[in-house]
Amino acid sequence: MPTALKPRKKPIQTRSTVTVDAIVEATIRILRQDGWAACTTTRIAALAGVSVGSLYQYFPNRNAIAVEIIRQRTRTYLAAVLAADLTGAATPGETVDRAIAAFVIEKRKGLDVSLALRDALPEVQGRQTIIEEARRFVPALQAKLAAAGAGTTAPLQLAVALAAVEGAVWEIMAQDEAAIERPEAIAALSRVFKAAAGFSPAAAGR
Repeated sequence: MPTALKPRKKPIQTRSTVTVDAIVEATIRILRQDGWAACTTTRIAALAGVSVGSLYQYFPNRNAIAVEIIRQRTRTYLAAVLAADLTGAATPGETVDRAIAAFVIEKRKGLDVSLALRDALPEVQGRQTIIEEARRFVPALQAKLAAAGAGTTAPLQLAVALAAVEGAVWEIMAQDEAAIERPEAIAALSRVFKAAAGFSPAAAGR
């Protein structure tokens, strides 16, 4: 990832962590209220209660803050999948359905921020950020699915499937922003995941 999209330094001390959290939270608040165009570093710093100089100690520009938000939100979505109860699923296909449902439910909670960042995604290489973060979850997700009886997916295919689902989410919302709120979105995304992950209809139904 280009240096301009990376944090300048990682917070180590509690005080630094609080500052970074305040900057990220302030950016999210502005995104929710006024959108990406209103997210200037000056406004972010003022709302966060820090100087612009302090903001630049951690982030070189607003794009880097957006990348951090994307990373954090991707972790939240995938952590929800890992925390989902997949026990008792009758088939591998049902296991995947439950996993995707957990993802979509968490996605809906922050849908306003996702939509506010939509126009910034190409500028901040947001899709690449999502894929990079998702790769970190592949081993744990593979183990989770295997434990629930859906362990036929290779790590590479699983990474591709995660990327496919994320891309499908944006395609759904491009057609109709409200579509992701409907129950049929889970079924559609589950089909995308199964196809990309290599689950055959016969295997998914067993």
